[in-house]
Amino acid sequence: MPDRFSPFDPDNLGAEARAVYDRILAERGYVPGPYQFWLASPGFSDRIEPVEEFLRHGVSLEERLVEVVGLGAAKRWRAQYVWTADGPAAEKAGVDAAIVEAIRTGREPEFPKEDEAVCHDLAVALVQGRGIDDDLWARANRGIGEVGVTEVLGLIGLYTSVCLTMVAYRMPTKNGEPDPLP
Repeated sequence: MPDRFSPFDPDNLGAEARAVYDRILAERGYVPGPYQFWLASPGFSDRIEPVEEFLRHGVSLEERLVEVVGLGAAKRWRAQYVWTADGPAAEKAGVDAAIVEAIRTGREPEFPKEDEAVCHDLAVALVQGRGIDDDLWARANRGIGEVGVTEVLGLIGLYTSVCLTMVAYRMPTKNGEPDPLP
C-alpha cells in the first residue's frame, strides 16, 4: 500500500466526517472512492458531494457523454484508479470499446457520434490548457447546447478534482490491476 494513505475504515472517522459518510451511504448505497480522502475535511466533502452527485447523475447529458469527459480527464492526469473505474463504466454506458481504447492509448478516437466527439474535444482542450477556439465552441453549442456545454465545464472541474486527489494520494487501480495508462 502506498505510504500516503491507510486502508479506509469509516469507524475511524471523527463525528462530523462520520455524519457526512453516513448521509452519503444512506442516500447512495455506497461512498465513492475519493471520499476516503475528502472526508479528512468534512465541510469540503459535505459540500462537494451534492455537486458531484448532480454532475455525475443529474445533468442533461447522457451517461455516455459524462463518461467521455471523465476519460479525457483521467487520461490527462494519469489517474489510474479513475481510469479503471470509468473505462468499464463508459463501455457499460454505451461508449464503443474502440473509443475507450483509443483514449487510453493516446490515439485520436474516431467518434461516429458528434456529441461524443464534442464532449471529448472540449475535455481534452481544457485539461491541456488550450482553451476553446471559436470552431469548437460553435460545434459544442450545436451538438450539446449551452446547457450541455456548461455541464461539461462543471464535469471537467469535478473530474480534475477527483483525478488530482487520487494521483496525489497515489491511489492504485481498482482491484489491484496493473496501471492501464501508457
